[in-house]
Amino acid sequence: MSKKIGIILLILVFLVVAISGCVTSNVKLVVNYTDGWNGTITDSSGTRTIEGTGDETIDLGSITGSLRIIVEKTEPSNETLTISLIRGDETINTQNTSVPSVGELDDARISIYLTP
Repeated sequence: MSKKIGIILLILVFLVVAISGCVTSNVKLVVNYTDGWNGTITDSSGTRTIEGTGDETIDLGSITGSLRIIVEKTEPSNETLTISLIRGDETINTQNTSVPSVGELDDARISIYLTP
């Protein structure tokens, strides 16, 4: 009898873990800027480059662990470049360029550890 209860409890634990893994929302990087930008995304799978012009949303998938994002302007501008990390409906982190002066290329950075 206790062996059957143990097996049932083990199955329930596996089901809870499987369901909680499926519920995790994808993480998205939102870049808000009117001109050109480029950057890097570094996570457990390595580093990849990103680039674009204007506002863009990049789906990073169901990511956990260390994440580092750097996005910079491709041309000097006094406009603010903002990056936001979003999971589901929640904004996890937002950063923007800190040097609003013409003649300098500045960047926005997010370094975070994401848990499931």
